[in-house]
Amino acid sequence: MIKKYFSVCLAVILSLTALCGCYFLPDEEEVLEAPNVKASEVKYTTITAEKGDLIKQIIYSGKIDSINTTELSYENQGGKIKKIHVSAGDKVSNGDLICELDTGDLDYQIKDKELHIKKAQLEKQILKKNKAFQSEIDNAQVEVDILKNELKQLNEQLESSYLYAENSGTVSSVTSLSAGDEISAGEVVASIVDTGSLFIAIQPSTENLPRYKMNQKLKIKYKNKYYPAKVYMIPNNIPEKSEQKFDAKYVYIKFTGKKVPTNAIGNIADAVMVLDKAENVISIPSRLIKTVNGQNIVYILNENGEREAKEVEVGLETSTASEIKSGLKEGDKIVVR
Repeated sequence: MIKKYFSVCLAVILSLTALCGCYFLPDEEEVLEAPNVKASEVKYTTITAEKGDLIKQIIYSGKIDSINTTELSYENQGGKIKKIHVSAGDKVSNGDLICELDTGDLDYQIKDKELHIKKAQLEKQILKKNKAFQSEIDNAQVEVDILKNELKQLNEQLESSYLYAENSGTVSSVTSLSAGDEISAGEVVASIVDTGSLFIAIQPSTENLPRYKMNQKLKIKYKNKYYPAKVYMIPNNIPEKSEQKFDAKYVYIKFTGKKVPTNAIGNIADAVMVLDKAENVISIPSRLIKTVNGQNIVYILNENGEREAKEVEVGLETSTASEIKSGLKEGDKIVVR
């Protein structure tokens, strides 16, 4: 009875399956074709090979200073500023007036003293004319001498209120004080530099230090302008007794041209030494040159838009760029990535 029941159920299930078109066995999945990606569809970043000059150079930076710098101040006295006659950047000559202090009524005192001297001299002349006793004439002369000494002191006091340039040059800095402000003895009013002795001090690496020789010509770059210069002092040439204080760790590079940067004291400049130069050559970033099986390879984009390896001959090399002597031509598209 049970077998009959299962037989009937199985028959029903098979009939339903046939009518629905369903099967217990899975169908084979359709295999999709792989996408066809052409090499030309790959996007590359490139640069164009161009000709230019390639310079191999050593650059070290230092602050601009002057071998001869004069700081002007009132050594023995302070006082209230009456007027400052210069500004930073002004050119001055030896003896030019830089600053003066307020001396109150000193001018009046000097004129008054001069009148008293004239009066005393006149009184002496009258005594002599009237044939007075010699003691009276001598006393009159003493009075004249006393007044002259007092006048001398007043003039010296007036003169000490003036501050003059002690050498020719350019005013590099001026005190921030102004008229009416008090300035102390020894406080710097202005600094004057001899622009004919401007220099920068650089500290080359141990490897590059031997490249610097006394009086060697090179360039100083300041604010994108190049100035002629020369090596002024190197560590093993610093004299034991020198008016200037040179540090044996530095190489001193001095401006030598007639035109030098003004108002540059304290600013940074570069000492540029050219080691080698290649003119009108193709040069590319050195990082784009790959070494493959001992050969120098550069990848370019060919006419079909495909990346192609080119063997190249490398010439002059700098820290960032390399000359390509052969293997590339002007206008080639070099693959960056």
